[in-house]
Amino acid sequence: CLLDSIERSHGRFKGVAVICNDATTGELEELKARGIVGIAFNATYHSPEFYLDTGPLLNRMAALGLIAQFQTEGDQLVALLPLVERTDATIVIDHCGRPDVARGLQAPGVAAMRAMARRGNSAVKLSGLYKFSAEPFPYRDTWPFIHDLVAHFGPERCVWGSDWPYLRAPQRIDYGPLLHLVDMLLPDEGERRQVLWETPKRLFGFEG
Repeated sequence: CLLDSIERSHGRFKGVAVICNDATTGELEELKARGIVGIAFNATYHSPEFYLDTGPLLNRMAALGLIAQFQTEGDQLVALLPLVERTDATIVIDHCGRPDVARGLQAPGVAAMRAMARRGNSAVKLSGLYKFSAEPFPYRDTWPFIHDLVAHFGPERCVWGSDWPYLRAPQRIDYGPLLHLVDMLLPDEGERRQVLWETPKRLFGFEG
């Protein structure tokens, strides 16, 4: 379905695919030729340990310019830091790293996100706030974490995402209010343009 949608989009869509950990260079090349720009690593589903042997895969991805998109929660990124720090692949952390808001900005998972920011060849998606917030929209308990990410990664390495279709959302979520939330979190017009367009254009290879 993903590849079919990309093909029908005539260049408007890109994709991040789920593959086996032992995918070959040939398989990666075929996916890239069909519009896949990255591979998903979902530690929130499989656990960090599931990916600890993917160093060779990450190296094959790096050689092809494919992004490694990691979804983690809480302190899971801590266990994955040695893996991602050994690869030249561009790393994108999904959903702000899904920090534990109750533990605050001093939690090990937050420190791991700052380590990723120092890495340079990495970016973060400012998305999925409902996944780690304990409050309803506009998820104000997540705002300190968003501001911390923007401060450490810089807008040039932050990208916004709607997270549609909002899987396992605790309440109804609409696209319009989420865009309004971007205005609240990033009041500077230049920063908003960077996060909404310039960063994803460069990161995912869009033209225009």
